[in-house]
Amino acid sequence: MKKIIYQTIRLFLLAIFKVFFRIKVNGKENLPDSGKAIVLANHISLLDPPLLAAVLPRPLRFMAKKELFKNPILRFVLFLADAFPVDRTKNDITAVKKALAVLKKEEVLGLFPEGTRKPEGELGSPKLGSVMLAIKSGAPIIPVGIKNIKTDGRITINIGESFSLEQFSQKKLSKTERKKAAQFIKNKIAAAINYSE
Repeated sequence: MKKIIYQTIRLFLLAIFKVFFRIKVNGKENLPDSGKAIVLANHISLLDPPLLAAVLPRPLRFMAKKELFKNPILRFVLFLADAFPVDRTKNDITAVKKALAVLKKEEVLGLFPEGTRKPEGELGSPKLGSVMLAIKSGAPIIPVGIKNIKTDGRITINIGESFSLEQFSQKKLSKTERKKAAQFIKNKIAAAINYSE
């Protein structure tokens, strides 16, 4: 029943975004039809989570900051979306285990690896927790770039081709190697943001 409600709300949101924000989506074919995957996107607005949920045909399970669950209305929305909380003030092992369980069930995990919103045009470095989760999961990673939310023009969402972090998964990473993995992810998201047809 929850899946039916999710898809109904998703289609409603998609219609709203198309009418009022004239969204344009490039690369929808890059999201696999089945199997586990991690969507990593830049974060520039409160609209980002519902935008991604609306344009991606598969349900997206978000890891969301725990503070959002304190609001009763938001908590209900997050419940419908099967989102789960993460404590950003510490290494939240419970949230990591939940994320890995989502992927084990062959679902799609949604993350904003910067950890917080950034002004459009300013892409932050991925947090270590997101980097290590992406490496440990072994899941295909889908980079997504969101732009033009703060302008009067069309909102554009670019979905890049999937990539792997296999080159970082074979050994214990040094601090330098963790930074390289973070930069690798950042470059992929930046390429998605700057994609043009």
